[in-house]
Amino acid sequence: SQFCEKHLPLLFSALAKAKDSTVMKANTIVALGDLAFRFPNEVEPYTHHIYACLRDQSIKVRRHTMMVLTHLILNDMVKVKGNVCEIALCLRDEDQRIRDMSRLLFHELSKRSQNPIYNLLPDIVSQLSQMPNRKDDFRAIMSFLLGFIKKERQNEMLTEKFLQRFSNCTSISQKGDIAFCLSLLKMNERSVKLLSDGFKSYKDALFDEDVKRSFIAIVAKAKKSLKQEMRPFLEEWEEKINELAEDSQANEQAGARAKANRKRAKRNKKQLNAIEEDEEDEDYEEVDPFDKENAIVGSQTPITA
Repeated sequence: SQFCEKHLPLLFSALAKAKDSTVMKANTIVALGDLAFRFPNEVEPYTHHIYACLRDQSIKVRRHTMMVLTHLILNDMVKVKGNVCEIALCLRDEDQRIRDMSRLLFHELSKRSQNPIYNLLPDIVSQLSQMPNRKDDFRAIMSFLLGFIKKERQNEMLTEKFLQRFSNCTSISQKGDIAFCLSLLKMNERSVKLLSDGFKSYKDALFDEDVKRSFIAIVAKAKKSLKQEMRPFLEEWEEKINELAEDSQANEQAGARAKANRKRAKRNKKQLNAIEEDEEDEDYEEVDPFDKENAIVGSQTPITA
């Protein structure tokens, strides 16, 4: 154990320096996997370096890394929390085998009594929603993972957690991602009331067509699954969503027009100032005092006694 701990930095240093050697990297990953299985506590502080290899340019390195991590995670030798986003992104890898291994890992995790996927979801959502230009990946990954949430109580808890996340979103695209996740959850009476009561959390985002679409989909799903007695409540909530969305969209459009008008006015003012400056330059003629033709007439008149 002491020998392992002493020389581990050397192995990870070799991994970092083997940038152009696919074989070296792949073999080092396998060796690190063996060490992690034998000395999990010693390797644990370095596991993020192993996870980072899931983003390597080489398919071979990514495959070896995915195989090693799957083996370690399913044998409880490596903690997946904190790095699970890297595994989730493998669901969208260009290589079919890597995608299949990632799906297999999540399937196996879902079979465990505590269903760790439920506990990992907030971490995955938080990290994925911060990645720019990954909207399609985010939605495909979440559609797959939320399919493992079967228990009613877990759906309720996730509804509450996602609802709370709206206040922490820093962009409308992040709010769109959260609304999309909510639309994938199974709705019961408590979940619907949570969303209706939490209207203030997302009302400012309803101008966005994507957000509105997700909430209308939630209402439609609830109408199909809930008792008939809930229908008036759902229709009232739907009307509220549509009304606010229309008002918000009108305000957004008015704001956009006002902004465009201000820009146009500013541009016109600049053009007008430029024209006035040109006219002033044309009106002004500099006179050369030594030019006889342009000399002052009075100066040519002889002085008589």
